[in-house]
Amino acid sequence: ELRLLLGTEQDQAFVLTHRLAQELERHFTLLRPQSQQKLERWTAFVRQDKVQVRRYKPQKHGQILHGKAYLVRGVSMLGQLGIVGSSNFTGAGLTTNLELNAILKQESATDQLRKWYEQVWNEAEEYKAELLAMLEQFTRPLSPQEVYLKVLYEAYRDRLASELGGQDDKLSPIILADFQRDGYHAAREILEQYGGVLIADSVGLGKTYLALRLLDDYAYQQRRTALVICPAALRDTVWKPLLEQHAIPHRIESMEQISRGDLDLGDLAQYSVIVVDESHHFRNPGANRWRNLFELVRNANPEQTRLILLTATPVNNSVYDLYHQIRLITRDQKDFFQSAGIDNLESYFRNAEKQRESLYELLEAISVRRSRAFIRRHYPDAVIDGKRIQFPQRHIHSVQYDLQAVYGDDLYQRIAQTIEELHLAPYQIDSYRHEVVQNCLLLFGNEWEQIEQALRKAGMSDEQIRKFRFELRGQAALASLMRVLYLKRLESSVEALRNSLHHQLEFQRQFLEALQQGKLLTSKDYRRMLMLEGDDEEEPSEDLQAFLKNLESIDASQYNLHAIQKAVEEDVRKLESLLQELERLAPQHDAKVNRLANLLTNDLRHEKVLIFSYYKDTAQMLYRELKKRLPDVEIALVDSDVPMEERKRIVQRFSPQSNRYTLQPGEREIQILIATDALSEGQNLQDAGIVI
Repeated sequence: ELRLLLGTEQDQAFVLTHRLAQELERHFTLLRPQSQQKLERWTAFVRQDKVQVRRYKPQKHGQILHGKAYLVRGVSMLGQLGIVGSSNFTGAGLTTNLELNAILKQESATDQLRKWYEQVWNEAEEYKAELLAMLEQFTRPLSPQEVYLKVLYEAYRDRLASELGGQDDKLSPIILADFQRDGYHAAREILEQYGGVLIADSVGLGKTYLALRLLDDYAYQQRRTALVICPAALRDTVWKPLLEQHAIPHRIESMEQISRGDLDLGDLAQYSVIVVDESHHFRNPGANRWRNLFELVRNANPEQTRLILLTATPVNNSVYDLYHQIRLITRDQKDFFQSAGIDNLESYFRNAEKQRESLYELLEAISVRRSRAFIRRHYPDAVIDGKRIQFPQRHIHSVQYDLQAVYGDDLYQRIAQTIEELHLAPYQIDSYRHEVVQNCLLLFGNEWEQIEQALRKAGMSDEQIRKFRFELRGQAALASLMRVLYLKRLESSVEALRNSLHHQLEFQRQFLEALQQGKLLTSKDYRRMLMLEGDDEEEPSEDLQAFLKNLESIDASQYNLHAIQKAVEEDVRKLESLLQELERLAPQHDAKVNRLANLLTNDLRHEKVLIFSYYKDTAQMLYRELKKRLPDVEIALVDSDVPMEERKRIVQRFSPQSNRYTLQPGEREIQILIATDALSEGQNLQDAGIVI
C-alpha cells in the first residue's frame, strides 16, 4: 500500500499538475526509449486500489506544505521507520543529490511522525483522478485525427495565441468581407513576425483592400507616410483615389520611375511602410527596378520597415520568380526563415526547383494565398457591408477554327517549314568564326574536340574556350526562341506574322550592311534584340537603325564573312518570297477573323465582350476589321500606343457600373473592347460577361 501526500505552491492547486506535465514533456523530448515503458508502469501502479494520492489544501492563506517525510511500515525488527529531511520524492532527491536527512527508529518518534502525517492527510483532498488524467495524456494511444489536430495547432499556435484579432475592433473606414478580414489578420501577424508579407490571393478577392487595411494600421494610425509602388496604369485609376478617399498619407511611384538608373534612393529612404503592387514585376534581379528596391529595403531599419507585396501570380516562369521577390523581405539573409524550419533559403529553392510541393513551409510562413474555389467552399455566405458576395460560375466554351484554312494548306506548310529553316545568322554569329565553320557540322557533337583544338591554336585559354562554348549555346537558344516567336505570331494572325517577317527581313538586310562595316551583335545585346522582336507591350527604347548603329565593333577577320553573307542572303530570299504570298491574304478571307465576327454578330450579339490579344498587330487588325463589319456597335482598342488618361476613359465607358461612372453627354457605352496586356493589371472590367 502507498499513501502519497503532495504539497501545493502559493495556493495555486493547478501549478502542481501543470509542473508535473511540463517535466514529463521535457523528459519525453529527449526521446529516451525506456521513458514510455516506465511511465506506463508507474501509471498502472497508481491506478491500483492500494495506492492513494492526496494533495494538501492549505488551511491558512500563504501556508504551504514544505516538509519532506517518509514513513515506512512493516520494517523487520523495527516495525516502522521514519525519514525526515531535504530529500524530494524524485530520482535525484532519493539517490544522487547530497541531501541531509534524519533517520527515526524509536517508536515514540515514529508514532509522533505518524500522528502528524495522519492529521495533514485528513486535511488533504483527493488527487489521484487528476494525476491519472494528466499521466494518461502521455500513455493513452492517440487517434490519427487527434494527431492531425495537434499538428495543426502547433503549426498555427502563434497565430491562434496572438491578440491581433482584437485589432479589428477599432474603427476603420475600410470595410472588409469576413474572408478578407481573416486574410488581414494573417497578413498582420506575418508582418509583425517577419517585417514583410506576400499577399497572393487570386484575382478579384480584394488584395488591394487587404493592403489598404494594413496601411490604415501602419501608416494612418501611426502617422507615417506610405510608399506605394505600382504599374503606371494603376497609379491614377486605382491607388490614388483609394488612398485619398481613406486619407492615408502616401507617395506613389510607378515601376517605370523605380526602374530609373539615376533613382535617388536617399529620397525614398524616409518611407518605412512600402506596398509593391503586382510584385511579380520584381522577379528579375538583373533589372534596375529590382536592384533599386532591394537597395532601398536593405539599407532600411529591419525593426521598423514593413514591406507588403501584392501579386496573384508570384510564379510566372520558375520558382526563382518567387525567390527573388522573397529576397526583398529577407535582404539576402539565408537563415531568415530558420524558425519555419528553413535553414538556408538558397538551397531550399534549389530543392523546390525539382519539387515545387516543398515550397509549402515557406508559403505558409510568409504568404496569404487563397483561391476563389477556397473562398467559395469555406465562406459560402460571405458578406461585405451587409451585402452577400456573389462569385459567378465561370463557363469555358471552345470555338474551333482551322488554322490551315487561314493560310491555305500549301502556304501554311511552307510558312512553318521556312521558319524552321531560317539560318538566323545574326543571332548565332559566333558559330561563323573560322575555327567553328571549318570543323563544325553539329556544334556539340564529336566535332567539338576539333573546334576546341582550333580555338586553342588561335590563342584562347581554357577559360576563354569554356566561356565561348557557353556563348555558342546561348546564341543557338536565342535563334530557337526567335523561331518560336514567329510560330506564335503565325497562330495569332496573318497581320502579326506579316509584320514580324517584314521586321526580320529589314533587320537581316541592315545587319549585313553593319557587319561589312565591322559591327556585331554580342551577347549583351540579346535582351535589346528580343525587345525589338518580342513582347509588344515591352516598348523598345530604340528603333532598328539606332540599335544596329550602337552595335559593338569587332575584328571581322575572325569571322567567315562569306558564310555569314550567304546565310543572310538565303534568309532574305526566303522571307521576300514568303511575304509576297502573305500580302495576298486579306482579313476578309481570314477564317479565324471570320469565325470571330460570326460569333459576335450571332451568339454574342447583345453581350458585352472583352477580347484579349498577346500581339498588338493582331489587336489593331481586329479593331479595324470589326469596326467595318459591325458599324452599329461601339468598339474600342487599348494597347501600348493609347495614353494612360485615354485608357482610363475607355475602361470607364466599357464598364461604367463597376467603375461607378456616369456617361457624359454624347458618350456611348463601349460594347466590345479589344486589348493587349496593356490592360491586364488592376482594372475593373466586371461589366463584361464574355472574355475571348
